[in-house]
Amino acid sequence: MKNIYFVIIISVISVIYLLLNAYVYHRANVALPNKMARNTFTVLFWLCSVSFLIGQFLERTPWVNLTTVISGIGSVWLALFFYALLFVLVIDIFALLHRLTSLLPVSFLEIATPFRLFVVVAVSTISLVTAGYINARYPTVNEYEVRINKQVAGKKQLTVALATDIHMGYIIGNKRLSDLVASLNAIEADVIIFGGDLIDHNMVPVTYHNMGEILSQLQAPLGVWAVTGNHEYIGNAESAVDYLSRYGIQFVRDTVVNVQGIQLVGREDAQKINFTQVNRKSLETIFEQVDSKLPIIVIDHQPLEQDRVVALGADLMVSGHTHQGQLWPFKILTKLIYKIEDGLVQKGNTHLYVSPGYGTWGPPVRIGNRPEIAVFRLIFD
Repeated sequence: MKNIYFVIIISVISVIYLLLNAYVYHRANVALPNKMARNTFTVLFWLCSVSFLIGQFLERTPWVNLTTVISGIGSVWLALFFYALLFVLVIDIFALLHRLTSLLPVSFLEIATPFRLFVVVAVSTISLVTAGYINARYPTVNEYEVRINKQVAGKKQLTVALATDIHMGYIIGNKRLSDLVASLNAIEADVIIFGGDLIDHNMVPVTYHNMGEILSQLQAPLGVWAVTGNHEYIGNAESAVDYLSRYGIQFVRDTVVNVQGIQLVGREDAQKINFTQVNRKSLETIFEQVDSKLPIIVIDHQPLEQDRVVALGADLMVSGHTHQGQLWPFKILTKLIYKIEDGLVQKGNTHLYVSPGYGTWGPPVRIGNRPEIAVFRLIFD
């Protein structure tokens, strides 16, 4: 029954996607000046449009190299299509308002011919997505000082590096992963934490390209730790954890580990119940293992239950998941959904941090935000 629902949902989404593409195509095609231009545009437009759907299907096959190419084209197209759709909607809204109110001056209408509008939209969309593509490939390193009013034997401070939402797979491949490892090692952190969605959801390209071998080059004296994210569960969380554990990634799953006086409270992703019919443990249950006299760092992929984390006396909570919207204007939605969707906020003695993440989901593009690695200098007073 679940498979039937899944097929229905995917079919509905695919139909809506194709209908919206058809809307953009029609509005663009009628603006072109001649038959040759229209025919060329038609072929290129629909090849790109269906490449996204074909790529999604191929991701479930062993044809990794072919899938990488088609998924890459389809993922970039998704961003191009989205912003072209926004531009076309704005143009049509103004056109409708003009018909009702004669809003636009005649001089503007003489200049804004259909073909000129096509050129403006095409150039603007391609420029915007190109800038977002470049932006997504050059993460920043953001440093924060966090003071914790607790003592740790033999330590006055500790450096923690956090990377969330890597989404390694067909889009985030070996090159990007090698860059991440080099950046993390250059920080010389005592502890490295992956805050969920290390894998995009599909293990095929991860094992095919042996991405775990790249992660095994990470260097941190107190270890490399991780929690599951929703994308691990969208794929197969147990397979992902088993594979990554072989390469030195230590998962903290609804439990507490003491790392030389620093307590890491790792939570399973909140969507675990949707894929396993088993809920994650409550914070209160996990905190029964905690020593309140020692520093407590909660790692939860999604920035949820933050008030409960504060009430339980954690010193630092780190999350990801939001991507800060990834593509503007989705940041407006993430702000509405999450109390804290980006950055560091202090409530009482608890510091709450939400990272926009390192990688991308869907389009390899970020507009209106920067990818990052977060570095915390923990100072014990």
